[in-house]
Amino acid sequence: MASAPATPELLAPAGDREALRAAVANGADAVYFGLTGFNARARAANFTPAELPELMRFLHGRNVRGFVALNTLVFSDELPAAAELLSACAAAGVDAVIVQDLGLVRLARRLAPSLPVHASTQMTLTEPRGIAFAKQLGVGRVVLARELSLADIEKVTAATDVPVEVFVHGALCVAYSGQCLTSEALGGRSANRGQCAQACRLPYELVVDGAARDLGDRAYLLSPQDLAAYDRIAPLVQAGVVSFKIEGRLKGGPYVAATTQTYRQAIDAATGGTSFRMSRRAELDLAQTFSRGLTTGFLDGVNHQVLVRGRFPKSRGVRIGRVAGVTRRGVRIEPAEAVPELVKAGDGVVFDLGRPEEKEPGGRVWAVAPAGRLLELQFEPNAVDLAAVPVGCDVYKTDDPALRKRLEQSYGQDKPARRVALAARLAGVLGGPLVLTLTDPDGAAGEAVWPGPLEAAAKRPATADELRDQLGRLGDTPFELGALAAELPDAVMVPRSVLNDLRRRAAAALAERRLRAHPIAEPGALDALRSAARGGATGGTAALTVLVRTLDQLDAVLAWQPPAGFPRPAAVYCDFEDLRRYADAVPRARAAGIPVGVAPLRVLKPGEDGFQSLVVRADPDLVLVRNLGSIEFFRAALPQARLVGDFSLNVANELTADVLVGAGLERLVPSYDLNWDQLAAMVRAFDPARFEPVVHQHMPMFHNEFCLFAAFLSTGKDHRDCGRPCEDHKVELRDRVGAAFPVLPDTGCRNTVFNSVPQSAAEYVGRMRGLGLTRFRIDLLRESAADVAPLLDRYAAVVSGADDGRQVWRQLRALNQLGVTRGTLSVL
Repeated sequence: MASAPATPELLAPAGDREALRAAVANGADAVYFGLTGFNARARAANFTPAELPELMRFLHGRNVRGFVALNTLVFSDELPAAAELLSACAAAGVDAVIVQDLGLVRLARRLAPSLPVHASTQMTLTEPRGIAFAKQLGVGRVVLARELSLADIEKVTAATDVPVEVFVHGALCVAYSGQCLTSEALGGRSANRGQCAQACRLPYELVVDGAARDLGDRAYLLSPQDLAAYDRIAPLVQAGVVSFKIEGRLKGGPYVAATTQTYRQAIDAATGGTSFRMSRRAELDLAQTFSRGLTTGFLDGVNHQVLVRGRFPKSRGVRIGRVAGVTRRGVRIEPAEAVPELVKAGDGVVFDLGRPEEKEPGGRVWAVAPAGRLLELQFEPNAVDLAAVPVGCDVYKTDDPALRKRLEQSYGQDKPARRVALAARLAGVLGGPLVLTLTDPDGAAGEAVWPGPLEAAAKRPATADELRDQLGRLGDTPFELGALAAELPDAVMVPRSVLNDLRRRAAAALAERRLRAHPIAEPGALDALRSAARGGATGGTAALTVLVRTLDQLDAVLAWQPPAGFPRPAAVYCDFEDLRRYADAVPRARAAGIPVGVAPLRVLKPGEDGFQSLVVRADPDLVLVRNLGSIEFFRAALPQARLVGDFSLNVANELTADVLVGAGLERLVPSYDLNWDQLAAMVRAFDPARFEPVVHQHMPMFHNEFCLFAAFLSTGKDHRDCGRPCEDHKVELRDRVGAAFPVLPDTGCRNTVFNSVPQSAAEYVGRMRGLGLTRFRIDLLRESAADVAPLLDRYAAVVSGADDGRQVWRQLRALNQLGVTRGTLSVL
């Protein structure tokens, strides 16, 4: 089946069998689902590889495409298992695999070239150059980052011929997908491995210049409302989007049914040239199935005042009113709006006390009684603690059994929701056989033959209407009869039983043909790619590199006098909020005789090449490349500069390393998702001199388009009207145990939230040296200039072998108020 739809595709989630049936029955063109490995929703029920053939037969038998999400990073020792999974997908006739890992893309294209590969949103593709990079690898469709506006999407589609897919409904991550390391930093559960712990949905206190800021009832400062773009479908179609994706592989059948119904209608209206407008009742029903509050996300542009409400982190359902009084039997509310059956007997409600982390009063409504302009919600005796319900609090409907039953009925029976029109050709000659050929729009054909002989009619010859009637009875198949070409002699007799038999057999043959598998072109693809990736160690003197974030830190690094016999830093990288300061930094480092690199933005959106130009004008020796689109840009704009791939490129195996080195990167910072065994496996399989691990840092956890400074220290919606409080204030987020996480803005007005404690790999450096690694990076954050030299002294001792790392570990624990963590390397 074709993976690039001729008309816009509705792509629905299928976390389990019920959700799969709900999507199919309610009009999805395609579904995406995960298997029991390598998918970004490890907590979903998912499916097993053994179920794939039957699953794809079910989907294709209902004219629905099936995409398998293999959208996690893959570690070196997992590559054989990943290759087996790709082979299983190919054999089952999967319509596409959705992939994050660059190495896995290359493996898939070598293993089964006809199996389409879609770039996952975890690949963080936000502009045309990055998409071009993915296309060169063999990616046939890209899922854009959810942070792009409609205007951004229009610029992307105008500059690429790669089909583009966008999310239109569901949960929004506060961080860019593929760039969130929070779960990894705090608990060793990598979001890039499908194990997100949802730290963004926890309460935080805003600390401004060392003092807690009173934000009233807003505590969930990193928890966005949900995306709902049903009224933006028409302009997205006009922008050239080919696939509209619903988030929700952790959600159930009723949610999938409601969202699929909604977006089926919206897409059909847009492609049919008619307007689409949901009734208020339909909007409420959609929100009822799951909602933290619905917004258009970033599609209308950045609006920091709307994206995060901050009152609660989970689905509340629909707000139905505000408590006006408490009676003996229940609660009187002022309805939020005049909608029939806003609340009814049997519905579940909760009274919002502003403490969603605690058990709040609520229960099933026993009866609803009008009381003038108010409604009285009555409950069974002692079912709800009415004394705990304050006047003035909001009331939410958390459950609507009648709605849930209606949605479940929509997929209770197994009937094809969408059919494909077939071209039929019925041909024969007198005395010969009769042949029926059915052909679908993709050119797949099924044929059936009646040996005959075909005879002239003695009384009633077959008519065109009779032929169409009999051949059009396609019943439970995913087909309907389109054009019919009857190439028969005049006044011929064709028995109905013969037509029925031909129709059944031709439709069955076509259905089987549409189940075609993707052939394995190169069974030994993994071994071949690994052999090509292996390179001998080039050796070299062990040395430190240092990343600085201020000019004062830079001056301290340049002034550092290493211990006797230990070299000066092999490079210093500048990662400044204000990229214009690179023009000051580069000459200072050059004057000190130390190679200097600079860091462009971690995420680049259409129209932001001006930020790249600031890097070019600084004329550094090295560029710290942080996104795929920057590789070709800097190769062309700074041909003399050496390119180093940073952690954000997610290098987790030797195949990915080979892709990036082949693209022109001199060295690579390994993914922060690797533990020691995984790092060692990758280094052994590649040239160790190509790697530059970070051995000291505050882990960058969230990287957001959402700006905490603008949202909570201003009334502005974006950089144009926020007043730039980031220039005057230092901000941290403090969690429930008192840990303070520094928040730093960048020139693009994006925020990075860093771990409160530093991470040290001091105890692993000796083993790294044993693997042939020679470059070891230290990342500074808010260290003062006076802190720099002692820190470099300690790591110089470790790298030189004078200290095995244990002493440095003890010293660091004593120096840092909150201690120090070994980080991900110690997670086994």
